[in-house]
Amino acid sequence: PLRRPPKTAPRQPATALPLRLPVQDVYKFDHRRIIAGRIESGRLAVGDRILFSPANRTARIASIESWGDDRKVLEASAGQSVGITLDDQIFVERGDVASHEDNPPPESDVFEARLFWLGNEPLKPGSRWTLRFNTRLIPATVEHIRRTIDADALEAREASEVPRDAIAD
Repeated sequence: PLRRPPKTAPRQPATALPLRLPVQDVYKFDHRRIIAGRIESGRLAVGDRILFSPANRTARIASIESWGDDRKVLEASAGQSVGITLDDQIFVERGDVASHEDNPPPESDVFEARLFWLGNEPLKPGSRWTLRFNTRLIPATVEHIRRTIDADALEAREASEVPRDAIAD
C-alpha cells in the first residue's frame, strides 16, 4: 500500500522561499540586454547579486524593466514576470536559473520522479529520452524503475518496466 507522506510544517508562501527565476529569453534593446522570466519563488531587488546556474556566473541587478508604466520598479516577487538588466554583460541563456548568490539551487544529474506514462512502448531502464526542464531540453536516461502504482486499487508494486497509462516512481 502507498504510504502517506510524513507530516511537515505548513507550506511557506512562494515569496518566502529562495529566489528562483528561470530565464525565458534574453532580448536586446538599444544597448541593453534584458533577461526575461517569471519569478517562481522568492524576491529580487535592484542591487541584488544573483547567480545564474548551471554556468555559475554572477552579476548585480542594474534595473527591473517594466512595460507600459513609467514608474521605476525597484523590487519584484514570486508570481511576477519580469525583465532585468545586469551591471555586467555576462552570458546568460534561455533555461538558466537565477538565484541569490548566497542561496543557489542544488545541482544534480540524478533525480527521482513520479510520472504517468503515455508512451506506446513500455518504459524500461536504459531508455533514453529528452527531458524538458523549464525552457531547456536535456538528454535523460532512465536508471531504475522503483515501482508502479495501480490507480484503481492505490497499491504499489515492484516493477521492471512501466506499461502505457501507468503511474510509476
